[in-house]
Amino acid sequence: MYDVVTIGDAFQDLFVFSADFKVLPDRSFRSGNSLSFDYGAKIDVEKIEYHSGGSAVNTAICFSKIGLETSILSFIGNDSPAEKIISEIENSGISTDLLKNDSQPTNTSVILSHDGDRTILAYHGDRNFNDLTLAKSLKASWFYLSPIGNESDQLENKLIENIAKNGTGLIWNPGPSQIKQGAKANRHLLRLCNILILNREEALNFSGCGKSKTDDCLKSLHEIGAKIVIATDGKYGAKAFDGEVFYQIDSSPDKRVDATGAGDAFASSMAARIILESGSEKPQSFLPNREVISESLKWGIVNSGAVVSQVGANTGLLSKSEIIENSGKLVKLEAKVYS
Repeated sequence: MYDVVTIGDAFQDLFVFSADFKVLPDRSFRSGNSLSFDYGAKIDVEKIEYHSGGSAVNTAICFSKIGLETSILSFIGNDSPAEKIISEIENSGISTDLLKNDSQPTNTSVILSHDGDRTILAYHGDRNFNDLTLAKSLKASWFYLSPIGNESDQLENKLIENIAKNGTGLIWNPGPSQIKQGAKANRHLLRLCNILILNREEALNFSGCGKSKTDDCLKSLHEIGAKIVIATDGKYGAKAFDGEVFYQIDSSPDKRVDATGAGDAFASSMAARIILESGSEKPQSFLPNREVISESLKWGIVNSGAVVSQVGANTGLLSKSEIIENSGKLVKLEAKVYS
């Protein structure tokens, strides 16, 4: 019996730092900028670091550090990066019973880090998430579904069956393929979703609201089925909607060293606060009060701020007591509630 099972990718992350990286304006890219270096040249690299990563790993480590019994459902190769990832998650007190070993190389990211932000080159391999086994006998209070590929309909059906049988709670951070499909095509998951977490741009695209206000987008996603909808917005913090009121919280004042893992840290930390509050209640029907939602947003901001202050997607994650201590220091960081 687990408090939470995270589902998604496991990665080896290689961080590369170079003073020769330059950010240049370029409207041909969605961000409006490009990360550039001299084509055909040998680029000096000041530092490289290897860390475990991937949303399923990052969130599992966060949940475990906060004190929840955690397991991870993901793919892993039979190679040295896999050994390192397994070692790190076992040292974090996470069960590896649900990991699936296959013959492909372990997922790998090369992360080009510059001035507190990053560009990620990701190798996923040719993996089909329908190959992940979700045993009927598996009992978990909560599932955390992180971004997965588009070949996942059978896995989603197994999740729905488990939730229907056990009243399991669902926290969902949709991936690019689900966002492209749109919210209405994913009603089967949204109607069971306790907490839906996206960044602002993803929320606008997923809801189909286009250039509408974020508030209208959150309300639309709630109407389709999600009980609580969260949209993060980088340096502008995050917004949430619970069906009655909106919440707004500013970003962390922590110095940004590397942004990798910030979204996973925010999502899993705020979800952990709600999971702890749910206690023995059936998670699927649990609705936290406004005080708990406000506090959960603060937990998310505090822990994501700790992560971006260090290199590695999960290196800076805090324990429950550390989150509470740091929250107490940031008296000006509070969620504002409005209708």
